[in-house]
Amino acid sequence: MKQRKETPTDRGKRPVVLRYGKGAVPLPEGLFPRVEVLAAHPPQVPHSGEERIAQVLARPSGSLPLSRLVARGDRVAVAVSDVTRYSATEKVLPLLLRETDAAGVPRNRVTLFVARGTHRAMTESELRDAIGPEIDSGVRVEQSDPEENLAELGKTTRGTRVLVHRPVMEHDRIVLTGTISFHYFAGFGGGRKALVPGCAGKATAHQTHFRIFRTDGPGKHPLARAGVLAGNPVHEDIVDAVAMASPAFLVNTLLTPGKEIFDVVAGHWQKAHEEGCARYANHFRVGIAKRFPLVIASAGGFPKDINIIQAHKALDNAFQATEPGGVLVLLAECPDGFGSPNFFPWFRFQEPADLERELRENYQIYGQTAHAVLSKTRACKVVLVSTLPPEDVEAMGMIPAASFPDAIRAAKGALGELPVPLVLPDAGYVLPHPAG
Repeated sequence: MKQRKETPTDRGKRPVVLRYGKGAVPLPEGLFPRVEVLAAHPPQVPHSGEERIAQVLARPSGSLPLSRLVARGDRVAVAVSDVTRYSATEKVLPLLLRETDAAGVPRNRVTLFVARGTHRAMTESELRDAIGPEIDSGVRVEQSDPEENLAELGKTTRGTRVLVHRPVMEHDRIVLTGTISFHYFAGFGGGRKALVPGCAGKATAHQTHFRIFRTDGPGKHPLARAGVLAGNPVHEDIVDAVAMASPAFLVNTLLTPGKEIFDVVAGHWQKAHEEGCARYANHFRVGIAKRFPLVIASAGGFPKDINIIQAHKALDNAFQATEPGGVLVLLAECPDGFGSPNFFPWFRFQEPADLERELRENYQIYGQTAHAVLSKTRACKVVLVSTLPPEDVEAMGMIPAASFPDAIRAAKGALGELPVPLVLPDAGYVLPHPAG
């Protein structure tokens, strides 16, 4: 299905709505004489997402069905997404567990491991929302721990020490679930990331993420970016690590910005994921003829704007469409604040080069995110509409705005006028691809 750039005329002058937290903010009519809206052509959504899951599970890619890969006496570990990324887990699990049921595996021999990586642990309420009714079906539920009880599997070809939550490795079969989307330095989310960094130790997460930097000099590796797998050192290091655990099966959803399932991939943990990435990019990588002096973007609402660390992924996408020295307005509520106490202290460095030097000596994952934020705020003006304290927004190099109208006034003040903006209603999903 072809992608295209929409304008209000194309859309029948339907209002442009920007998701913000669990609500939405409309783009005021008459504010601009014209706007350009960058959106993927909506993928065709199947009549039933559950039916599509069942079809794919019956005919997986590069693999036998899960029911033929597990045996009655097996203990099965299923890695599931945490609160920071909606993956339609509650729709996948009933059909996935039907496969283990068919193999004769009792429910009490199936453990759902919340792949929280270095994120905070989920609350009981969040677990119930994410997992759905199957949480009460007799399966076990455990949250991965990046600090304790780790099994060492070896080292990758790049020298990364591979540590995985030991209880996961004590199971006979490992199944990966999640959702595929763009990732600003691993290329794509989903797939292998459910295990590393999802269920990995902190040291492993740090080392795989550190591959973002060049080894032949300062700066970021040119292939460690959104939409790229081949030659991406972060992706390749993670694949090396996950191969040591030899997952038995994978199920990944592909979601619309409205969180509807438009496709599903299942089968071999690497082959099926790569096929899903290609399908996702076919819909959500969108070409643009030029960069714009004013870009207005929504992170996509909850949970893509749950905190600034997650919202940065949308900022990274929207940045690809912003002229150097231009203005990027980002709407991201950030009800969970920064997302980690290890993020904000890095802004004691005010120049990306200084921050990079420190990271190369004393690496932390969220220091890398801070570096990515700072690099953008030094290349253009970022106006952030959020619930974060204004002084903290300023410390990150951004211009705080309490409301969308305030953000537009700030943009006009910075530019002297309001040019035709490019609007990304779903910047957490859509990756602009500038010509040239």
